[in-house]
Amino acid sequence: MHSNIKIAGLAVAGALLAAGFGSPAFSATRGAGAAPARAASTTITTVRASTTTTTASVPSIVMSNFSCTNGTCAVGPGNVGMSFAAGLIGTGGPQYFGPECNAYLMKVVSGSLPPGLQLGEPVCEWVISGTPTQTGTYTFTVQIAPQPNNLGQSVGPDGIQQFSIMIGTGTSDHLVLTGAVWARFSVNKTLQVRGFDVNNGATYTVYVTATGVELGTITERTPNNGGDGSFIRNFSENVDLNNLTVKDSLGGSATIPVTVSNRYS
Repeated sequence: MHSNIKIAGLAVAGALLAAGFGSPAFSATRGAGAAPARAASTTITTVRASTTTTTASVPSIVMSNFSCTNGTCAVGPGNVGMSFAAGLIGTGGPQYFGPECNAYLMKVVSGSLPPGLQLGEPVCEWVISGTPTQTGTYTFTVQIAPQPNNLGQSVGPDGIQQFSIMIGTGTSDHLVLTGAVWARFSVNKTLQVRGFDVNNGATYTVYVTATGVELGTITERTPNNGGDGSFIRNFSENVDLNNLTVKDSLGGSATIPVTVSNRYS
């Protein structure tokens, strides 16, 4: 009897394999109570790679020393035969960790500088400098690019800025005062005056605005004091002078309030 059951079971299995699981024979067998084989359950998990791209800001040139209108910044004006210097300070773009002391490259990509002037990097700062030889107004565009990486590859993106320079005959001038701070708790009670003027052959005289008392003159020209158009001078004062006026030898004049610092130094 057992042999007959075994033979019958083998016969059914053979019929199912021959007919296929989707056949009527398979369906009939299920209806008769035979347990169907379970298909292996396979779960496929799709993993999506998450890629975060950080886009560096476009580098630009600091405009605070210039007069900018409709995207064009006026540098100066300067004068024929007078030493000219205007530092171009870069900002933004990717961080730079290389050996160069300036994180940016700059070049003139369209237009032209006034005859006698050039864009270069004499002391870790890009500067338009020289002695103008011809009058007129000149427009040009400067491209600012991040320094390449250690493999010499460009790391972009680049930025551009349009400038204009007017060259006059001897009295053209635009004097900008960028700071006047009195450190009243410092040892020397230092009053520091800072400014910018491309005519770095000029002489600047500092006055107390309210009284007209002269504090002193600024004539030094070093790479960090006039070599890029900026100037700075420290005085020793015992009282808050409220406002200062700076006049230069070209007839330019500007007034600035004194900021009082309470820091000890």
